[in-house]
Amino acid sequence: MRLLPRRRGAGSCDCRLCRPGSEELDARDRKAVSDVQQHGVQVVLVSDSLPCSCEQHEEHESTGEPDFAYTVGLWHQQRHPELLMSGLPDQKVMHRALNDLSRWVMAGEVLRPGGLYEDVLGGVPVTLEQLTDETRARTVTWSQWFHRRDVTALQVVWPDLEGVFAWQGADPVVDERQPPSWRVPGPREQGLAPAPTWPFPVPRDALAFTCKHVADGEAPALYVQRDRDDVRGEGWSLSCADSHEDNNGLVMVHLSHLVTRSPGLRAVADLPLDHWAERADARSPWRRCVTEGEE
Repeated sequence: MRLLPRRRGAGSCDCRLCRPGSEELDARDRKAVSDVQQHGVQVVLVSDSLPCSCEQHEEHESTGEPDFAYTVGLWHQQRHPELLMSGLPDQKVMHRALNDLSRWVMAGEVLRPGGLYEDVLGGVPVTLEQLTDETRARTVTWSQWFHRRDVTALQVVWPDLEGVFAWQGADPVVDERQPPSWRVPGPREQGLAPAPTWPFPVPRDALAFTCKHVADGEAPALYVQRDRDDVRGEGWSLSCADSHEDNNGLVMVHLSHLVTRSPGLRAVADLPLDHWAERADARSPWRRCVTEGEE
């Protein structure tokens, strides 16, 4: 991760980089400071399955809480809340997701509670909610040490494999691995609503053509087309960035399945007939055009 300049005009910073201090740091402390300096942020992993490395603790006692990971350095870099993620069985996935989101932040993006973010965790979206004061005080402790202050933090909240969040009816294990008591519920509107409204002019079970990359969650939908159809009245097709000119690898999937996993598609639900839309990536706005030869 490339270190970017700290945002100007954001106020003074008393972190261990900006104000090193005279105290002697141990190896772990030095690594934290070095990681932020060299890579922009450090991602800290906390797990009950790992023994406690503190000399005064001879035995490691389980807390019974899910494993979690969090960033250190986003306040120093961009005056942005730190990010925390919990409950995924593969810690490498949490590490990678937090690194990706940190890159967005250091490029100038502000991540907000209640936002839906695609292309972070496989083929499903994530949202953000504020950590409670109690949770923040006992989880992002390394960031508090590094910044010499009580930092703010957001939790990256993930849904089930179909893109359904806990408050929308996902399996209870989703809440068990992301305890609701850890965070303050944010705005839950549109795709995040407990029972999201259906914005498209066709039924939820309408079949849409899509490429296997989008259907399998390997890539976000970046191209959408709505065409007239003599039999069905209209048809929808979606694909990733590949051209798929030979139609190889195209499949038919219920449109609702695609929208749940890629909520950014809601922005083109009102696409007129014989029009298409594209976006540069999962965070960019859609650009709409009329199908060639239709006007």
